[in-house]
Amino acid sequence: MIGNVALLGLSCAFNPVLVAVVLLTLASERPKRMLGAYVAGAFTWSVGLGIGVVSVATNAEAFGGSSSPSRPIFDLVAGALLLAGSVWYATGRAARYKAEKEAKKALAQQSEKEAKQALAQQSVPVGDPPKTPLSERLLSGPAPLAFLAGVVLNFPSVRYIAAMKEIVVADVSQRQQILAILLFNVLMLSPAIVPLVLIVFRPEGTRAAIVRLDAWMRAHSRVLISGVLGAIGLYLTIRGFVELA
Repeated sequence: MIGNVALLGLSCAFNPVLVAVVLLTLASERPKRMLGAYVAGAFTWSVGLGIGVVSVATNAEAFGGSSSPSRPIFDLVAGALLLAGSVWYATGRAARYKAEKEAKKALAQQSEKEAKQALAQQSVPVGDPPKTPLSERLLSGPAPLAFLAGVVLNFPSVRYIAAMKEIVVADVSQRQQILAILLFNVLMLSPAIVPLVLIVFRPEGTRAAIVRLDAWMRAHSRVLISGVLGAIGLYLTIRGFVELA
């Protein structure tokens, strides 16, 4: 059980969004406080949610035991979703979707700018300027908002649910379940936890290291994400078929 939970936690660590969040907090006036508040919010929310999900699923026998017929079905469904995500990234559809979305946004902003310029020339009052994204507003404010950002930006993924399922069907004590949930979340949030530790002891080079990591992950995100999703999806799919046989 621990091996599967750790693998899923590490796979969740390949998260370009989390690295971008870390960069935003490091660029603030109080990087240690902001990043610490973000990590605290994300960790509290994710661990609390995990404990709740595992507790409810265990009491309700949602996945049964390790020999339950529902386990291979869940593995097949989760595996299929992860394989579909892998194909979506590997074929470049995810990148094209993101590019089209950004192009539409840029076109809308340009049209709005031109319209405002035309109205300004006619001395007509214009509306308020476009708001910055919610994540940037939360991470540029006081520490409580960064804590809230940790909650808002960390909703469960398919891999999170798969990890909680592994814990439920392992038939271990409640204490072992909680330890497994803590391990998963530490690994999942390691791209934020490690910089938080480094910024305390080595603040000068931390931001530069994160910038390099962000550039590398962006350059290889297609291979990384499709590879991780494909490997875990294939593993779950094969295990599901083996257990059904």
